[in-house]
Amino acid sequence: MMQAEVPNPMTPVPTLEHADTLHRFSVKLYDRMIRDGTLTDEDRVELLEGVVYDKMPHNAPHDHAVSQLQLALILQFRGGYVVRTQSSVTFPSSVPEPDIAVLPGPAELYARVRPTAADLLLVVEVSDATLSRDRGLKQRVYARSKVPVYWIVNLTDGVVEVYTDPRGGRTPAYRTRTDYRPGDSIPVVIGKKTVGTVPAFELFP
Repeated sequence: MMQAEVPNPMTPVPTLEHADTLHRFSVKLYDRMIRDGTLTDEDRVELLEGVVYDKMPHNAPHDHAVSQLQLALILQFRGGYVVRTQSSVTFPSSVPEPDIAVLPGPAELYARVRPTAADLLLVVEVSDATLSRDRGLKQRVYARSKVPVYWIVNLTDGVVEVYTDPRGGRTPAYRTRTDYRPGDSIPVVIGKKTVGTVPAFELFP
């Protein structure tokens, strides 16, 4: 485990967010496109800061990490929490689909409406090809809405990056980053309370 320098979320990354001309979508319009069939289940996309981005296809290491982490987190809790995978969340200008989200239960709370940023206790993105987006744009989206804990399971470098202490405002970011490598145990912090740990090695092939 080690403290690491938090990447600057304002550093340009090679995505559409830096194109000169973009059509910005509101969450309301994005939802209308889903309802009227303009966007379907075959369109693997998510809305981030008003821009619709393609999602990367999953490979075997990604799916392994998601399933292992979902099981590990479920085992940490004795009820009262919901662990969702690759499900959408409504933010003011974004509808991200984190690989893992931990929410207060019961699950029926989210049967008819998406969770909001205020419901999120922990979010996780599993990253390889998406690492620059998850460190940049996604980190900015989660920090702006004050999601308290954000993990990046960095498959490229074999490390789990845990971000805490979000800052909103004009330059949203997480103030603290701690890295956990395969020999480490990652604390699962919910509401500033450590409820258990996850062995980092279980998340890597």
